[in-house]
Amino acid sequence: VPGLFSDEKPEEIVMEAIALKPKMYSLKTQLLKCKNKDPEHVCDETCRHGNTMIAKAITATAKKSITHDDYRTVLENQSITETTVKSIRSYQHELHTISVCKRGLSSFDDKKYILDNGIDTLSYGHYSLRKS
Repeated sequence: VPGLFSDEKPEEIVMEAIALKPKMYSLKTQLLKCKNKDPEHVCDETCRHGNTMIAKAITATAKKSITHDDYRTVLENQSITETTVKSIRSYQHELHTISVCKRGLSSFDDKKYILDNGIDTLSYGHYSLRKS
């Protein structure tokens, strides 16, 4: 169904979800059962916690340094993080190593208009936005 979350974690309980914008969210989860198959393993709270972070348009190396608390900080402070991406590029058949500073986590959704309550949104072009 459009506009709803799909159950991406059917074997886990979502304890906390921080959604900054579409395709940029973090989930703290708790496993329903321990995945360790060792018969001598004693399950405790540390082996049953999981974390899933989705951040489209952020490189895999930059995602390694992002934590769930970073998502919370960006949401609470309405801030934007920056990541430095290093890559090798070819200019006129010569290889160059370049560093580019890119926008990382951001809670600004440029495809939606946020209403006065700060929670509800409307797509740009919605009929009620044309009245005002």
